[in-house]
Amino acid sequence: MSTIRPLLIFDLDDARFGLDAMLVRESVWLPELAPVEEAPLYIVGMFSLREQLVPVIDLNLRFGHPARPYSLNDQVVVLEQDRLLMGLIVSEVREVVELPFEAIQPASNWHSKHEDPDDAIRNANLVAGEVRVGDDIVTLLDVTRLMRLPQNLTEADSEYPARRFCPEATPEQHAVYRARAKALQESSAEEEEEQLALAVVELNGEYFGIELEAVQEFCEIALPSPIPCCPPHILGAISLRGNLLTLLDLRVAFNLPPALQRSGKVVVARAPWLGASQGEQVVGVAVDEVHDVVYLRQDELQAAPALLGEQRGTEIKGAVPYAGKTMVVLDLPALLAREQWIVNETV
Repeated sequence: MSTIRPLLIFDLDDARFGLDAMLVRESVWLPELAPVEEAPLYIVGMFSLREQLVPVIDLNLRFGHPARPYSLNDQVVVLEQDRLLMGLIVSEVREVVELPFEAIQPASNWHSKHEDPDDAIRNANLVAGEVRVGDDIVTLLDVTRLMRLPQNLTEADSEYPARRFCPEATPEQHAVYRARAKALQESSAEEEEEQLALAVVELNGEYFGIELEAVQEFCEIALPSPIPCCPPHILGAISLRGNLLTLLDLRVAFNLPPALQRSGKVVVARAPWLGASQGEQVVGVAVDEVHDVVYLRQDELQAAPALLGEQRGTEIKGAVPYAGKTMVVLDLPALLAREQWIVNETV
């Protein structure tokens, strides 16, 4: 009988990895990290997650690759095993898939049987195997070995000099990292249930907030295939793991200039596309950039600008300051329920 194994798939730069999804506690946007002294240098810092300290591993350093600058789009996958927490910095969390155990090809052991015991600990095979997911070959990580820290450190562990967190970031970016760290430290599970979780997206230099409840995932825009006889707000169709999605441009709803280039990010959202009687459909919404995820209390929402509120009504939940501008918070399902998004095929 086949055993099904749930795997969390994520990207690190141009490589794709997977690990046991049962050991994943949650994923968060990269916060500011406090330094950790006398730890292996691939432990690049720690943060407080609801009063629990989470050491964070830079996988590039763990594998012996050069360090790379972090970005606001990076995420931290928080792992939990035997009540211990550990975070991994990743470029993007992709999805959770379920695969039969026999689909996994075991990893080869490239280490010598005669190597020094300390080197064996430090160079422990972190790869549990490889598996094909769609068109991609995914490297599976052994979480148990990944979370096991070496007991003895040598001069080889000092290859990468210690430095403060993200020195190349601008003051504005540091403020975002710091705000994330503060929110993770102060939030509780009960408070998070009462908070409004928003993805911050950008369209033509303006910020918009989209509730995460309506978002299935984020992905890069592939070149959309044109759909004949469609209005300008339909950019075309894209393929997401074999499923065709209609790609929409929300700029028309806010009287913004149309996209000059068809590249950027896609917010994959669930929408009442043809009315409540026919349920939800999954569509893609083109944006210039996905900047952040923020958590707001309901009382932090301000009234939307008067003109925009009059024009859009229930499609706008309110507004909130963000990065020196006003971010408009959208009710995306209500916005996508407009009849104007529906194409009449008889026209």
